[in-house]
Amino acid sequence: MPSTVLDATRREFLAILAAAGLLPACTTADRPAAPATRTVQHPLGTTEVPLAPARVVALDRRAALPHLLALGVTPVAALTYESIIGTPFPPLVAEQARDVAILPVAGNADDPNLEAVAAMRPDLVIGWTGGIDEKYAALSAIAPTVAVDVDFTDAAVSLRAIAAALGRDAEAEAVIRAFDERRATRLREIGEIGNVSVVLGIGGQQFRVYQPTGSSVARWLAEAGGRLVPDIASTTGEPYGDEHVLISPENLGQVTGDTIVVMHNTGPAGETALAELEGSPLWPTLPAVRAGRVVKINSQESVGSYGFQGYDSVLDTLVDQWTALGAR
Repeated sequence: MPSTVLDATRREFLAILAAAGLLPACTTADRPAAPATRTVQHPLGTTEVPLAPARVVALDRRAALPHLLALGVTPVAALTYESIIGTPFPPLVAEQARDVAILPVAGNADDPNLEAVAAMRPDLVIGWTGGIDEKYAALSAIAPTVAVDVDFTDAAVSLRAIAAALGRDAEAEAVIRAFDERRATRLREIGEIGNVSVVLGIGGQQFRVYQPTGSSVARWLAEAGGRLVPDIASTTGEPYGDEHVLISPENLGQVTGDTIVVMHNTGPAGETALAELEGSPLWPTLPAVRAGRVVKINSQESVGSYGFQGYDSVLDTLVDQWTALGAR
């Protein structure tokens, strides 16, 4: 007998048995329950996170809010950036974050007010490790809490960590891939980069001179063929690992790049630090300054505090200003 006939006969037979109540019912209780959470390992422990959290709170002013928005998640509340940039949230994401409540703090700008967090009825809390470590247990009693480390030279690190907690790894990789492709395309517009110096005034007449390992922008330029000068070994100053050297005004003459990229922070402190750099006696003597080859970019955007939205913005500023300088 053909197998199709046997299959049909078997189905009819089972249907008759079921109708007669001779087959055991298959109930929901007999089936293995689908997991309601995912296990997330993070710097402060292991947390069971809801598969589809709907009320996320962002306790981090170092990119958690932009990262969540980039992943398609709008948090119900977040810490404000006010003390850093003078506005509640970065302008680049302010419109997307218009419905995000601003959380009050208990002490410093990174210290969450526990009562305010609880009042938001979160089902997931995401926070910077250094900001929530002392209150991790208390936060975990309110809602599942995941700590995220921040790498100021690569925003992909915290984006991937947040995506892992949300189960949105594919979305994170799409964001990173799209930016890397766009970065390569835009930097080709510069042509030959040559020798370049990346500098940040931090106030108190102190200036950082960055290496590729210490700054995302310095790394982008190095990967595109640029040579970062001066190198740490030949620089007089205070080295910070292999990331940057801290120099004082009398050593500013070591900044010999054909082009200088000046990173500066927003707000009064950032403006003061920039004025110190540009007001230094040696500043007008630098080769790039004499040649008019100075590019200025936003430091908060360049260190990933505004997520990949900030990376896109700082990349455009960098390339647009550089190409406007013309050939060396």
